[in-house]
Amino acid sequence: MSDDLTARVQRLEDIESARGMFHIYAQILDEPDADAVAALFTNDGVLTVPFGTFTGRGEIRQFFADAFAADTSLKRHFIVNPRVVDVTNRTVTLASYLLYVGRGDDASIIGWGQYVDRIDVSGPEPRFASKTIDIHHATDLVTGWARG
Repeated sequence: MSDDLTARVQRLEDIESARGMFHIYAQILDEPDADAVAALFTNDGVLTVPFGTFTGRGEIRQFFADAFAADTSLKRHFIVNPRVVDVTNRTVTLASYLLYVGRGDDASIIGWGQYVDRIDVSGPEPRFASKTIDIHHATDLVTGWARG
């Protein structure tokens, strides 16, 4: 195989490996486990949300532990329309939309937004080097999104 073809195949394999992280991540969020989410990040991974930045597996684990404890609703997460932004040095940057639906004791909920993920695919397992979560809207179905 030529060097050019080998590099192109490696790039495609890296992209597919990175895309596979979406399913793993959504599945863990649907069965909330802060330790399992933190393990998806590199040791020095960075999580950015609208109200802060969390660096390293310890801070990321604590963020998700607090989030899961504060929101006990049953949720399902859907990650759609992933787009390759960049592939450099075995790190794949993907942008995607997210949608979640759920139910609590007294409400049905819906929300959506966007992820931007940098995924390191150089090791035996892909890991998030960084994840940015931007929730565009979250509401319950009584309030609805037209008024929320």
